[in-house]
Amino acid sequence: MRRALNRELVIVIIVMGLGVLAMSILQPVLPLYLTSIGVSPEVLGLMFSTAMLGMVLGESSWGWVADKTGLRLPLTMGTAISGLLVLCFAFAHSVPLIFLIFFVWGTLRSALFGPGRGYIGATAPPLRKATFMAIISVMLSVSRSIGALPSGFIVDTWGYDAVFFVSCGIALLGGMLVLLGLRRPPSPETASVKDTTEWPGSLLSSAAPVYRPLVPQCLVATLQFLGLGIFMTFLPLLATQEVGVSATEVGILFTIGGIAMVVLGIPMGMLADRVGKKALMMTGLAVSAGALAGTAFAGSYAMLMVFVILRSAGMAMFSPAALGLLSDSVPVRRQSTVMGIYGGVCENTGIIAGSALGGVIWSTWGPQMTFITGTVSACLGVVLCLFLVRARQPALSASGSSASDCC
Repeated sequence: MRRALNRELVIVIIVMGLGVLAMSILQPVLPLYLTSIGVSPEVLGLMFSTAMLGMVLGESSWGWVADKTGLRLPLTMGTAISGLLVLCFAFAHSVPLIFLIFFVWGTLRSALFGPGRGYIGATAPPLRKATFMAIISVMLSVSRSIGALPSGFIVDTWGYDAVFFVSCGIALLGGMLVLLGLRRPPSPETASVKDTTEWPGSLLSSAAPVYRPLVPQCLVATLQFLGLGIFMTFLPLLATQEVGVSATEVGILFTIGGIAMVVLGIPMGMLADRVGKKALMMTGLAVSAGALAGTAFAGSYAMLMVFVILRSAGMAMFSPAALGLLSDSVPVRRQSTVMGIYGGVCENTGIIAGSALGGVIWSTWGPQMTFITGTVSACLGVVLCLFLVRARQPALSASGSSASDCC
């Protein structure tokens, strides 16, 4: 594993971590800020859905850009430029303007994920792809935990505007690292591997077989991430309005969830590589379903903590396994493009649906039915994963060549 952790890969992971850290500082308190300026739960859900719509369009496009031009442009947009845009939240109070900021912010911040995942998928050893995807998941969870912990404290002490300025500063730091650390272009050896890798059948002559594995995995991911969209958007409201905790305690909840991802992420990735990625995907869906159901009926802060940890465990099982399974089916030269489509269209569509649908259900049937909807979605994902998703052996020649050339 150490041979595969080259300097550029480490920089990519750190940059992604800083970008997610800048976002995570906002995540627990942004719903509270918007409600404090008069935004209703229905509109709140639509705003977060608008950001995810920007990510649907952006993440798919940025993956293609990374495959064509390299990592520097998309990672700069996902850190420095995205961070500067966040400052607009501090000055915007018009609902239409906030919708516009959400959309552009979603488009820009999505530049981190498809290119980053694609680079990792292209450089990871073929038999350890779920493990390497788990490594980046753990790093991002660390960032989310570090960001979520002080966010509520910052709000309670200095107000909401301070959160936006801190987030911007962290994003600018990530942008500086991109400019300083990713100067060199891809080596000729790596470039030749990406351009000339041979794949079975007619993958090089037709794009259809490349994208065919996306269809069933896209359906399953959409169902899983629908619950995540509900959880991220409405857990702060559930905790403050129903359970009665403070903004600081909401930040602690998100921190606990991130710590659980850190502890479980790499072991779950290694387990997926050993016992099967599809099996871990199904287990993760089932655990997530149970966590959302428990959250719906949680009556105390301690119970919320338990179910936040369970939800993180479900995601730690599902995401590295799903990404590793998808990477096994994709040529090296199209890793960023396909990972961008998977993240932008499949994952983000679920988050959009969760945020928008959750707002409507919250206002119509209440908080419990909002989270039960996520439970039903994850259970349906288990069924589809069982019958539609097919396990595939990694192509050793392609991925193995890429890993060795990059190390």
